[in-house]
Amino acid sequence: MKYIIAFIVGLLFNVSVSNAQLSLNLTGFATEKISNSIKEGDMVQLKSFYKDVYNNDFAVVSYGGGMSAYIDLKGLSSIIFYVKNQKDFWQNQALTNGVYENIISNGLQYKLRKELEDETIEYISYTKANNLIFNDSYLESYLYSIAYRIYPNNIGDGRPGILNVKVLKSEAPNAFIYPNGTMFITTGLLSTLDSEEELIAVMAHEISHFVLDHQVQNINIAKKRAKRAAFWAGVATGVAAAADAYVASNNKYYDAGTITMGTAVLAFGVATAINERLGVNYSRKQELLADDCATKLLKHIGINTTALSSALLKIKEFSILNGNYNALSGNGTHPAIDDRIELIGNPVKEFKNPDYDKLVSFVNSFNAKIQINNHNLQACSELVNRNIKAGVATEDDYVLLAMVTTFMFDNEKKNNEALAYIEKAKSLNVVPTINIFKQEALIRIRLKEYDKAKEVLKKYLSAIETELSSSNNFLANEIKWTRKMIYKVGKM
Repeated sequence: MKYIIAFIVGLLFNVSVSNAQLSLNLTGFATEKISNSIKEGDMVQLKSFYKDVYNNDFAVVSYGGGMSAYIDLKGLSSIIFYVKNQKDFWQNQALTNGVYENIISNGLQYKLRKELEDETIEYISYTKANNLIFNDSYLESYLYSIAYRIYPNNIGDGRPGILNVKVLKSEAPNAFIYPNGTMFITTGLLSTLDSEEELIAVMAHEISHFVLDHQVQNINIAKKRAKRAAFWAGVATGVAAAADAYVASNNKYYDAGTITMGTAVLAFGVATAINERLGVNYSRKQELLADDCATKLLKHIGINTTALSSALLKIKEFSILNGNYNALSGNGTHPAIDDRIELIGNPVKEFKNPDYDKLVSFVNSFNAKIQINNHNLQACSELVNRNIKAGVATEDDYVLLAMVTTFMFDNEKKNNEALAYIEKAKSLNVVPTINIFKQEALIRIRLKEYDKAKEVLKKYLSAIETELSSSNNFLANEIKWTRKMIYKVGKM
């Protein structure tokens, strides 16, 4: 049976009310005599921690079929606790990693935790208001099933917080969790990974930060916090500025609403300040502890522990391609990716599963649009081809592949190849998109099929006029562009 030895220095609430208890429910056996009542080999159950009126600390254990005893905390190092389920696992991790040492110094800090909950809710509201949350009910359900496979609804140690998962629109592979249990996973991370095992590993790492209370510990170390009203007024200013950048950005390659560099600023420029405020600025030690905790969880649930290093290697590859060298090298307080991979161990197999791509296919399509809007053509093509290989590509994917082909090449063979992608998109009839008409017209102009191009442009004009709303500046501009193109093609 899996087990862990719990070494505890001091594990109690710092409370003003005497006789307060922190209740747990861990079962184990004594490896040596602990007291006159508890002998070597006796089964014991850790029930709670107790601070008496004289400020002395004890552990309350039951033994011998229901008898209770108060033992010195040092005696807990002589008990091996079984890990029967995830709740036991996380309670043991909290015990062995000093979580309750922080609680003995600061208490459970319900007021602070409530404030952090309120501020997390404010940030969620900002992301929703600015269209930064990726909505996919199927994906959301899947992510929750993963989260609760890793972590039970509550580990029962008195701290508030229930897991809540949100997908944030950004091509950068990232995940972070706030002290109330809200985890953000970016679309970029979901597309960077290739397997459920890697996703579980990354989520286990973030949940480890939550269980180990790193955010609250960091806030306690920082001590000084700006007044809430003043801070959030500054955030609102940042959101407004980033939103202006988004509105002003030119979605010249694909549909409006697709994220561009403007919304990337909105998502992470603002999140950087909020993450620091909410304690999500981890030290080197905290990152390595979370890695260690995550790998132990992976082993506990029967997943190869190098799934985490595989995920880190793929994040490293993304960072190299996009010039994010801070993620590669770390800094004075944060470990470099290579250091973390070395400690975990190099992947022992290739973590890649086509079924995973089926689960995240909508995310892959979305990220492909981001990449083509940023003119990262190879990245766009790779994402689309993942959907095609998984057998779940839709019209958007084939249109994007046609666009990549026409951007990279201009010869008859490649233009006909791009046209074949358009014909494939037209044949699907899953979610017809007006972009099919536009891209077909552009390709036919290249092929000097002007009459056909003019005919398709008229179809495009009719389609966008049908969809046009008074508030849709993108479609209004497209109407102007299409009318001018019809005129120009008529002169060719």
